[in-house]
Amino acid sequence: MRRRIVVAWAGLCLGGLVATWALTVEPSEPPRTPAGEPAPDGGHAADCREIAASLARDRAEAERRRQEALDPSEGDPYVVQSLVDVAVPVECADEIEALD
Repeated sequence: MRRRIVVAWAGLCLGGLVATWALTVEPSEPPRTPAGEPAPDGGHAADCREIAASLARDRAEAERRRQEALDPSEGDPYVVQSLVDVAVPVECADEIEALD
């Protein structure tokens, strides 16, 4: 029984080492199309306009809620502050900066 446990443990360790190696290996050169350009790798392409529009909608909604909270007709105002951290692709930096 102990021998089986040792063999199973060794197999799991070996599997972990192989998985770690596979994750740290640098990918080879990307495949190229006949035109000589890199082929798409199946990853998600960044839709910068959609990201910028989503951020603009979120900002507008936050401003609307802030104005409602400060409305004197509602009685005592209360303000809830939220901090949202959004990561966007580097390719979208120009579109995001244009929002400000």
